[in-house]
Amino acid sequence: MKFLKKYLMKFLIYNILLFLSFYKSFSQELNAEVIVNSNLVNQTDKQVFNDFQSSVYQFLNSNRFSSDSYSLIQKIDCSFIFTINSYENNEFNVNLDINSLRQGFNSSYKSSNFLFRDIGIKFKYQSNEPIIYSDSRFTSDLSSLLSFYSMIIIGYDMDSFKENSGANSYKEAKEILDKAFNLSISSTWSSSHNGGRINKYWLVDNLISNNYDVIKKINYNYYRNGIDLMVSDKEKGISNIKTTIELFSKIDRYRPNSILKEIFFQSKNNEIYNIFNNDLDIINIEEIKLILNKIAPFYSSKWNKL
Repeated sequence: MKFLKKYLMKFLIYNILLFLSFYKSFSQELNAEVIVNSNLVNQTDKQVFNDFQSSVYQFLNSNRFSSDSYSLIQKIDCSFIFTINSYENNEFNVNLDINSLRQGFNSSYKSSNFLFRDIGIKFKYQSNEPIIYSDSRFTSDLSSLLSFYSMIIIGYDMDSFKENSGANSYKEAKEILDKAFNLSISSTWSSSHNGGRINKYWLVDNLISNNYDVIKKINYNYYRNGIDLMVSDKEKGISNIKTTIELFSKIDRYRPNSILKEIFFQSKNNEIYNIFNNDLDIINIEEIKLILNKIAPFYSSKWNKL
């Protein structure tokens, strides 16, 4: 009898630990792919780049950046592509391309929600050195960089399901940036980085400013009343996407050249083209071409093919 009780107790403890391990494994927010391109670097031994890729992958997929728990199907698919410009004495100079995907409601279709390039980033990394995550203090430029963009990705994803639900994530990203700006010797956290416009500072500044709430609302409507609706009512979804995109014409009068608008079209120009490149009676193609050429002229060569 004593043996049976002991066995049952061990069995119970084992299952509790197994459950906690299972729960923890599905509490992280990101399902991140990490790619490191070192072709530009004249480095014979590239093991450090393999170690770097492994450390970044572990950091992004093992840490929990918010208080919310995510199931396996709720995890945010994203990619971090590092192009190494130079490497010397454990000092990296890289360009980073980030893309996060947002799955359509009741669909396997995935849309690019946040697409961004950060250039000329500098940080130190040594082989097999752990990247330490902390939500309360600055530990390194690399840790802050990865944490910052993780919070941006989470905020964008939340905002696409419920208006302004990503606000706290953006505030946390701003706190990460402020700590790094004050404690790092790198200039890549400043408002003047990369010509003073397309950088981390202005990205999070736009996201936390009420002046750009309308662009976040456009992104929300694009998904909830457009992409998510297309499974059950394709024509209605497309019509709503057209109406949503037209709102850019109004905000361009007082908020021209917003970084958030650039991100919207960088992320979705191919998708928008494919959506409207159909023989649909509900859409006046010439009208939508005129609108798109006006609000996103950089992609005119694409719009004119509609």
